[in-house]
Amino acid sequence: MLTRFLVLTVGLAAAGLATAADSAPALPRPPFDAERAKALQEEWAKAFGVEAQVTNDVGMKLVLIPGGQFTMGPNGSTYRVTLARPFYLGVTEVTLGQYRRFRAGHKVEGADDEFNADERPAAMVSWDDARAFCAWLSERPEERKAGRVYALPTEAQWEWAARAGTTTSRYFGDTDKGQADHSWFNSTYTPNPKAEGMGRGRQPVAKLKPNAFGLYDMLGNVWEWCGDRRVDEATGEAREPVMRGGSWRSGASHCTATAHDPGASSLRADNVGFRVACQVTKPR
Repeated sequence: MLTRFLVLTVGLAAAGLATAADSAPALPRPPFDAERAKALQEEWAKAFGVEAQVTNDVGMKLVLIPGGQFTMGPNGSTYRVTLARPFYLGVTEVTLGQYRRFRAGHKVEGADDEFNADERPAAMVSWDDARAFCAWLSERPEERKAGRVYALPTEAQWEWAARAGTTTSRYFGDTDKGQADHSWFNSTYTPNPKAEGMGRGRQPVAKLKPNAFGLYDMLGNVWEWCGDRRVDEATGEAREPVMRGGSWRSGASHCTATAHDPGASSLRADNVGFRVACQVTKPR
């Protein structure tokens, strides 16, 4: 088994998600239940002098995710990870309505009209597009005033948030039993349509059960871009960005906390979207 140790205390220049605090609570380790998850969010919010949930000026809700230590990745290739700082994460995937504030008229070509409604997750959004959205959102006057800087979550932040205190492959267990209560996926295991139609496609966000941190659709609906892009200056090796969590086109086995798929930074597809993370700072 490959085991590595990572300490994610990255600064703003590296990920746009860290902040300073005089002292932080003890780092939790899973497993812990939903009651403890909620208590941790409140505890870390109090310690950093911020709210446990915020709503930004485009109507996006974000919840505080506490720091912690956990084992990341699938069996056979795991990492012990420490996230020393809390961060905010979007309660839902970025919706088409929110994304259209940045890019007016954006739509998924070929999809039936219902799949281009404002409450559906944004799709046909590349990694480059998602990062541009985060930069645009960070520069909005109200966001600057609040001290909020947005970025795509790192893979470790994404998985820690998706697990929400669990050690199983899904935050509700290790099998796909009951998965339809928590995620939109190819539950019929039949060939997917070429385009979204006849009820098959992205579904409105926040309609199924959330995990213990209050996050919806972490598994399924659309794959979610993460911010990591691995580059080794010494060797010139570069790896493609990664998306996490599976989508409406995926079978249950790809809608897990450890599922990941690489994609070119320019890739756009009707089952690929994103959610935003935000550094934790005290309002000005």
